[in-house]
Amino acid sequence: MAIIRENVFPTDRLDPSLPAGLILCGMGGPDAPEAVRPFLRNLFRDPMIFPAPKLVAPALGWLISTLRAPNVRKRYALIDPNCVSPQMETTRLQAVATARHLESFGIQADPGIAMRYWRPYPRETVHKLVARGARQFAVVPMYPQYSSATGGSTLDFVVQAIREALPEAPVHTVTGWGLLPSFLHALAAPTIARLSAWAAAGAPAQECALVYVAHSLPQSFIDEGDPYQAHTLATVAAVNRLVVAALEEAGHGAWSRELESVRQPVPAYQSRVGPIKWLGPEITARVTELAQAGCKRLHVQPVSFTCEHIETIIELDGELRELAEQLGVSEFSRGAALNMDDDWLKGMAAMLADQVFGAEVPHLA
Repeated sequence: MAIIRENVFPTDRLDPSLPAGLILCGMGGPDAPEAVRPFLRNLFRDPMIFPAPKLVAPALGWLISTLRAPNVRKRYALIDPNCVSPQMETTRLQAVATARHLESFGIQADPGIAMRYWRPYPRETVHKLVARGARQFAVVPMYPQYSSATGGSTLDFVVQAIREALPEAPVHTVTGWGLLPSFLHALAAPTIARLSAWAAAGAPAQECALVYVAHSLPQSFIDEGDPYQAHTLATVAAVNRLVVAALEEAGHGAWSRELESVRQPVPAYQSRVGPIKWLGPEITARVTELAQAGCKRLHVQPVSFTCEHIETIIELDGELRELAEQLGVSEFSRGAALNMDDDWLKGMAAMLADQVFGAEVPHLA
């Protein structure tokens, strides 16, 4: 396994007077029942996602995708009867909204999306944007915290497609944005609302818990120098500072301090695959521990997802909630993914205008 470093991607300054393509990119998901197996096959074929010896990786990836496909298909069908992941449509709308906000800075960008493991693939998206006149590209992964296994693998795929279509085109990649202020505030808002309601209602702090949750990653990546865990911890710390400050301002400071003294809001991780060691603590183990320690009210705040999909709707809202209730948690809540949060998208556009196009952004000056 070779870690894809953040600094290997192009960061050309784009010209706001030239036609630009704005590509939001991510993992992707199936768009039909028959797409589930090839989507999984593509996923487990990527050594950055599933590190395995080269000689056995293709066969092992085929086997895992074949065995997992029926169960995964059932889970997607719980979201949509046609097994359509909501990720693609939400990301498309996010791209359109971001491009619209860029117009307020005098920047015209043609929006598109590109996915790593299923349609629309980068080549398809790049060719469409080029056909519509794009001569430079801003590429933004929908992974807030950079990892070579997620953002790195996806960015590499998109940049290759751009180089094939327009070898000399300026390209600016944003590798990670986990400390973007509008992102942090969007994550903090539902947590502030939930904890404030508990405090105002007189719920004992020792019966409440807050858990930040992120997508997991094989421990071997971290051991090799991948920055994902450090980036995730930085996001969690920044969000929690906003939460603590808001509770203090609302007059719930003592309650908040008691909550943190009982249970530090360290991040937990979800979506492990296979027998290898992954980042921990794992979310179900963490919730089990909290429930056994007397937690009756639990708020879970995802920090690594930009839209609702199988990991939030099925794993958190369904399976984790069911586990928590079986263990005696009487009130379970989950903060929404970013989805179409307009303040976040405005902040994203402002960041792109400033960092990518060099436009004057008053509140960033």
